[in-house]
Amino acid sequence: MNVLWFTGRRFDNFCSTTQSSLATGIIGKGHSVHILNPDEQGSHSDKKWKHTGFSMSSIPGLQSRKLSRGMKTWIQQNEFDDDTVAIVDWRVLSRIHGVLESKDIPWIMMDRSPPADPGILSLLQWSVWKKSWRIVARSNSAEACVVSNGHMDLVHSKVKISSDKFSIIPAGVDLELFSPSPKEETLTMIYHGRLDKHRGILSLPMLASKSVQSGLKVKLHLIGEGDCFTQLKELSKINDYIEVQSNIEQSKVAEILSKSHIGLLPMPNTKLWSIASPLKRSEYAASGMLIFGINHAGHAFPQNKNMDWVKLVEQYDFHTDGIEWFKSLDIESIEKLSKSARQFAEENLSWDNSVETLVSALTAQLN
Repeated sequence: MNVLWFTGRRFDNFCSTTQSSLATGIIGKGHSVHILNPDEQGSHSDKKWKHTGFSMSSIPGLQSRKLSRGMKTWIQQNEFDDDTVAIVDWRVLSRIHGVLESKDIPWIMMDRSPPADPGILSLLQWSVWKKSWRIVARSNSAEACVVSNGHMDLVHSKVKISSDKFSIIPAGVDLELFSPSPKEETLTMIYHGRLDKHRGILSLPMLASKSVQSGLKVKLHLIGEGDCFTQLKELSKINDYIEVQSNIEQSKVAEILSKSHIGLLPMPNTKLWSIASPLKRSEYAASGMLIFGINHAGHAFPQNKNMDWVKLVEQYDFHTDGIEWFKSLDIESIEKLSKSARQFAEENLSWDNSVETLVSALTAQLN
């Protein structure tokens, strides 16, 4: 099977981990993968997959339009084997599904997240998102992949579509890359990913500050980029218990997580975050970390029972309940909970299940 993966996501940040892991898994099953995205041509030369790069507008709101035009032209100019099937990002689907069908290439849509940008741009993106889902709904054969049951329910609330059209592919984790190691002496809390205001990031320095004021010795480590980065960096200059870094290699992230104690999930209980399956959640568990965050379905594991190492609280109690929990922890309890987190990850969070589901969906399109 030859898989063409058309996506608007770049592979140079944390958001590409899912695509990279799934692509590697598909290849591991004996199939070929060709990634088509906005990355510079030649930038994937060290990867196992083929790659074609396209230019993309720098103007927000017009980026996917230019990208998908380039993809459409590429499809028109090439010939494909009979066992070719496509994975298409919802951002580019409306402009390329027709040319794929004219080339007799079956496809499935990939939706890892509905629009997340704030403001007017989000309104424009929601229109594109709904249009793409309507295309899936009308298709006689095409299906789509979502990250959770909540995600599927959201689609049902917006578009009339059969439940048979869905495959659920939650975020997994590389259990070899993300693994525990001896922890830091100071209680270390960490968040990695986008450092954007609408993700609740600014609640984290306050959590660390109130913890210190209560007598706890803690460290807060933030890794990523976003609209809060400069503000967070300034806070780190005047508070030695806060460290802020821009994006770093995944292997470096894994090394830092392995030595840390608590992974933070501050995203608020909104429509967007309540349907998510955050990759960092799985990486925290695999690294033997405890998890502290806001209580909603997007942060809770589907099997969320008897998990003493996961503490989810209401948003208005985030700081108070967090400090109370931190104070209850000691070296012995952290070690016990860390082992439980790792065991859960080994039993439930490997990418293998997600890869198997995706390969089955792709194979079905060729039959």
